[in-house]
Amino acid sequence: MPQHGLSIHGYFLSEIGLGETARLMFSAANAHGLHPRAINRPLPDRENDHSFIEKLSENSDSSIGLNIDGLISFRRLSKELCSRRYNVAYPFWELERYPARHMKHLQRFDGIWAASGFIHEHLKNYTDQTVHLLKHPVDVPDEDPAPTPMADALKILFYFDFDSFFARKNPEAAVAAFRLAFPTATDVSLTIKTRGRADGGRRSWLLGQAAQDSRITIIDETLSRVQMKALLAEHHVYMSLHRSEGFGLGCAEALAAGKFVVATDYGGTTDFITEETGFPVEWERIDVAKGAYVASQGASWADPSVGHAAERLRQIYDSPDAGRDRTLAGLKLLRQNHSVSIIGAQMARILENEGLTQRAQENGFQRKPTFPA
Repeated sequence: MPQHGLSIHGYFLSEIGLGETARLMFSAANAHGLHPRAINRPLPDRENDHSFIEKLSENSDSSIGLNIDGLISFRRLSKELCSRRYNVAYPFWELERYPARHMKHLQRFDGIWAASGFIHEHLKNYTDQTVHLLKHPVDVPDEDPAPTPMADALKILFYFDFDSFFARKNPEAAVAAFRLAFPTATDVSLTIKTRGRADGGRRSWLLGQAAQDSRITIIDETLSRVQMKALLAEHHVYMSLHRSEGFGLGCAEALAAGKFVVATDYGGTTDFITEETGFPVEWERIDVAKGAYVASQGASWADPSVGHAAERLRQIYDSPDAGRDRTLAGLKLLRQNHSVSIIGAQMARILENEGLTQRAQENGFQRKPTFPA
């Protein structure tokens, strides 16, 4: 592919998960010699990561445009499509059902790629287009990280953003599982890292949990990527009792850091958290409550078992050495299926198989007709 045949459009300057997705996708494409341009999509009040500022381009003139965003944002993005470019959507969505009013905008794109088996399995049922599975890249170290020494306590980490839907992230279950697993133990701790404005009054509840239990610490502020990595490095266990995840970047990053990962056995995390690599938690299907997620009427998701999550935490507490084989297996799986080099090669293969590399060098593109919003 000629230089700058591909432009990647995303929140390159944001600290949110989608920002890291954009940066990792750029790294994956670059690792395979695709020479992408990084086009930043502004996100007011959420641009606290400047690690890519030197790599940004203001010129988005390219033959192929890869757009990374949440599903509901593609209504706006579909109005910005370039008729001379092959436009690819890389949408994120946490439910099995895809609302028609949002899918019609997604289908204006020439190509659709899915970041996880979960997204791919369900998204393909709502479009006649071919949905290519291109799993989310993960920054995986070449060497296995050493286990964090357990000097005086088992340290458990849970983090979420109030702006990413409180009910979906489900911190209440995390607190309940921690207390059920360790009702009186003093050699354990739970750190909950949060931020965001849309707390729906639940921030006071969260702070109250820490006030009632000295083993629980709340960090309520925006941290840099470096600070987040340092925070993760201090802990032994990463817990995510989500009701759904499109991919589950927090769990993937924790696994890549060599941590024990306790996660709901549902959603995008099932690509890499299994009985061999982590500690999946049983769940029951429940309806999505009104207001718990956007455009969710008639949808369902997982309700993780607090009791089983507590058993998983005790399993790690009682036999931490026995869990090391799982983390090593997880690192191996991530290297095989999610490393930036692997994903870059797969990205190039999709473009080649679709004839996009050759077409990018020849005549440009005529995008499919759109229809009124």
